[in-house]
Amino acid sequence: MFGVEVFRLPTLTQAQSEMLVERRNWHTLEEALQRGKGVIVVTAHMGNYDLAACSQAIRGVPINAIVKTMHWAPAHRFIFGARERAGLKLIAPQRSKDDIRAVLKRGEIVVFIIDQHMLPYRGIVCEFFGQLASTTPAPTRFALETGAPIVPLWTYRKGRSGAHVLCIEPELVLETPYEDRDANLRHNTERLNRLVESWIRQQPEQWLWLHRRWKVQDNPEGWSIPANLRKAES
Repeated sequence: MFGVEVFRLPTLTQAQSEMLVERRNWHTLEEALQRGKGVIVVTAHMGNYDLAACSQAIRGVPINAIVKTMHWAPAHRFIFGARERAGLKLIAPQRSKDDIRAVLKRGEIVVFIIDQHMLPYRGIVCEFFGQLASTTPAPTRFALETGAPIVPLWTYRKGRSGAHVLCIEPELVLETPYEDRDANLRHNTERLNRLVESWIRQQPEQWLWLHRRWKVQDNPEGWSIPANLRKAES
């Protein structure tokens, strides 16, 4: 179904996007945008995340997504072309800090997909479904740095018609229970992982699990693992 829906993206119109994607609690995102600090949207590989992003970009929502280059050139050209035609602005993950800061300064949305394994220099070891997993701390880091609100968002397929529901969760208000900045960074990143877990538990069949999420759990040697998480190694 994901593949079929992706092939429809190049011809997606605003009218089709309004028909196919039902928005729930959209006011939460609008209110966050009105603050003028940009919005950090956190999401996962649930439902058809490409349709979710393109359907809103084509409706004029200022969305920037951090996406990796695809290894297969024909697929890269097709999918990246469809995203750009819909008005989705793309940011490469390499050396992207200044681009992300600029997006937030303009008062726009930047989307982070956080349920994928990160390399050591990009991730911190957290728990995901009780297992060690390297997770990006970038949403929390940029929120602490810029004051931009974090709005969690996920999507799921509704039946076999290609229709989706776009669910916007309440803003994640950052907690700073520790004096150490890195400890607060990890604390809030763990909170985001718990949110993603809750989405997957609600719609497990719609999690597009095509990557090795628990590489740290499989081979913890050489990773910086907090003492309170070492119990997860066994």
